[in-house]
Amino acid sequence: MKRTYLYFLVLLLAGTFVLQACRKEDNKPNVVLAVKNYYPNSGNAGTLVTIAGSGFTNSDDATVSFAGTVAEVINRNDTMMVVRAPQAGQSGKINLKAGEKTIAVGDYTYQELSVQSFFPLNGPAGMHIRISGAGFSSLNGPAEVLINGVKATVVSALDTLIVAEIPVDAGTGPITVKVDGKSSTGAAFRFQSITGIKPLTGAAGTKVTVKGSGFDELAAGNLVDFNGKLAEVVTATAGELVVIAPADVSTGPLSVTIAGQKTTGPAFTTVPPPQIFTVSPLSGPAGQEMTINGLYFSAEKDENVVKINGQAVAVKTAAGSKLTLTLPGGTGNGRIEIIVNDQPVQGPEFKDQNLGINTMLPLNGMAGTKVTLTGTGFSANAAENEVTFNGVAAVVESASENTLVVTAPAALSSGVVKVRRAALEAQSPSTFQRAGIMTLAGGPSAPLGGDMRGLVVDSKGNIFIADRSRNVVYKVTPAGVVSVFAGSGQYGTQNGTGTNASFSALNSIVIDAQDNLYVSDGGGGNANAIRKITPAGVVTTHKSGLAQIPGVLLLDKAGNLYVSQSYSGLMRIYPDGATDVTYRGAISELCRPAIDAAGNIYFAADDYEAFLGQYTAGGTGIYRWMGSSVGYQDGPAATALFSYGMGGLLIGADGNLLIFDRTNFAIRQYNLTTKEVSTVLRLSSGYADGSFEHAKMSFLTNDMASDKDGNIYILDNGNKALRKIFLR
Repeated sequence: MKRTYLYFLVLLLAGTFVLQACRKEDNKPNVVLAVKNYYPNSGNAGTLVTIAGSGFTNSDDATVSFAGTVAEVINRNDTMMVVRAPQAGQSGKINLKAGEKTIAVGDYTYQELSVQSFFPLNGPAGMHIRISGAGFSSLNGPAEVLINGVKATVVSALDTLIVAEIPVDAGTGPITVKVDGKSSTGAAFRFQSITGIKPLTGAAGTKVTVKGSGFDELAAGNLVDFNGKLAEVVTATAGELVVIAPADVSTGPLSVTIAGQKTTGPAFTTVPPPQIFTVSPLSGPAGQEMTINGLYFSAEKDENVVKINGQAVAVKTAAGSKLTLTLPGGTGNGRIEIIVNDQPVQGPEFKDQNLGINTMLPLNGMAGTKVTLTGTGFSANAAENEVTFNGVAAVVESASENTLVVTAPAALSSGVVKVRRAALEAQSPSTFQRAGIMTLAGGPSAPLGGDMRGLVVDSKGNIFIADRSRNVVYKVTPAGVVSVFAGSGQYGTQNGTGTNASFSALNSIVIDAQDNLYVSDGGGGNANAIRKITPAGVVTTHKSGLAQIPGVLLLDKAGNLYVSQSYSGLMRIYPDGATDVTYRGAISELCRPAIDAAGNIYFAADDYEAFLGQYTAGGTGIYRWMGSSVGYQDGPAATALFSYGMGGLLIGADGNLLIFDRTNFAIRQYNLTTKEVSTVLRLSSGYADGSFEHAKMSFLTNDMASDKDGNIYILDNGNKALRKIFLR
């Protein structure tokens, strides 16, 4: 009984095995028998020849013959057969026979010359490749090597080894060696190249497409790095890779390494995320053109994705700081979003409606300034348009369907301008700044000072001015009331209180955190001194007997004074009176230096040059740090241009460097983070208060200071005036 049970169990297991084997055989794909290539195409008897293709295991009786002589099969799988050239073979055709099918593989020549192998199997132009084989040497002439039909430079040649350099325009293809009229072709060399990357800029997470040749079609077979940092390869073909910039990406070349061979491509430049400054209009109908101003957009249109309420809108024109598009209509109301090379930024809300403000001019001014709004959907009846400046109603002077002229209200403050018509409301593309220039004291009709050399602002908003020709220090209250704070007006070096003291040649003035004033007083000899003036007006000598006439002053947070010494640099005077020279080199006697939070000092190197210098906190002096020839150009520090004779430098309320480009009648800003120069305001020569578009100042303007609210004060010597600049 047990034997019968075991017998049936064996039959059952055997049947199951046969059934599974049949099922496996049934599931095996029927790959078409085909030949793609073979190598080498010449050699002696016994040379191993590789045939590449598919379906080689479809038939167990597959044979390969050389001119009719069957060759020994050394190895075989679905995609490759390796056979040995038979001893009795002859030059002629190689044929592959499997079942009833015969495929012509190609010609084979029995000869000494044979390309058998090479290393490396892939690589870029300029790389050296070692080709192994036989019959390479010749007494008649050097061996010739071709990569994909392109002639390569032979570096060295022996009978069994050639070293050649991959030519620039080779491409992927077989390696051929020619000697004495004979030719032998081996396997294909995979030529690696990077022809371009897109985009060329971005940051961590940016998806970059790498175009070229010779890439591994398996993503894992390609090692891509951004300036040495490995990146994720998302997709791969022989001619294209899509990769994602790594988290720690930095500016530098992109490289691809395949099977140990590295190819370096163009540089990928890291840039900050895009910034949106203004969008105009923030509401409007279909067909209206929208302009978006900002920073770090791409000049390539397709690298900027603009969405309104989640709906993508085609970019019409693109530049680094400006995008334009045509409103499609039907987007609905929603937020504007820009994605530049996978870096997103959220913008303001947009209203899909018939009322919109395109432009507003001027963008700044004081109460009473005439402001012109252009747009769509206004009422030609002035009374039907309600206009507000930061919530305060303004008078509409005139109106048409596309233009409104309004007067800034008396209670003006900085903020958005809105137009309401019935149930619709439109907002200005940028805020209107209560900004402009006013004369706080003096002017052509009531002159202030004779030769004003410097000014500072104390914690209460009082302005103090050093007047060299009159030997006094003026005090100007926030209301514009002028008085003599210190100095008798007589030439001398007398200490004392208020007008009982005397000065010899005032040149510059600074103020500390306790509102103590320090002035440089250069009367020669022991009169070359730094004088101190307390908030109560008591004048004392802080440091006397300086070797040179003291120039412009600078004060750091530690209480150290810096005084320019013409062509000798900057002298540092410690609170205890000790001195040293911190920077040796030429420095302007007219332009006040500035010191940032990190301790870097910025200065004008010469009164008649158009460049700035820098003395780093680490002790490195850069004479020509920024600027070059005379001109006017914003942008990266490397290309920014200024005019000659800077009027003063100042670290603004936001921590950036303000530059008084006086002969351009401009205040420029250098952003310490982005390393970009921009224009805060630019005026023209003359004398006029008002908005930045209309105000004027003198060519002889000198020095500037700021108060705790960020307002800037300028000494306008040509107009004998103290001017106040409201920036917001």
